Amino acid sequence: MNSNKKLPSVSISDSLYQSLITYQQKNQIDTLDSAIVEILTQFFQLGEEAKRYATVEQLDTLAEKVDRLSQHVAALSQVKANNTPTQQSAQSAIASEVSKDWKDIDDEPDEILHDFLEYQ
Repeated sequence: MNSNKKLPSVSISDSLYQSLITYQQKNQIDTLDSAIVEILTQFFQLGEEAKRYATVEQLDTLAEKVDRLSQHVAALSQVKANNTPTQQSAQSAIASEVSKDWKDIDDEPDEILHDFLEYQ
């Protein structure tokens, strides 16, 4: 006995009908009915363990994981921002170093003059 079920007929738009005809021709399928069965088989991936589409529960679980990862990334970004000197503090540190260098340069001629006078 045949276990195939007969489906009711449906009306489809012209563009969908043209897409169906194109699919049938491209895949060299003999009848339009066979093309529809092929499309439905691929859509539901019958006979394969892996599912093509996720369930609502799987999507919810994935959304929760993405939220947790986003929170971790935000926390890591904050830690990095707190540990990295800002541009202004880096500029202040450079200015401070330059200032120290200039003070040393100003002191050197006095020391040289003092040493010079001392040896004469």
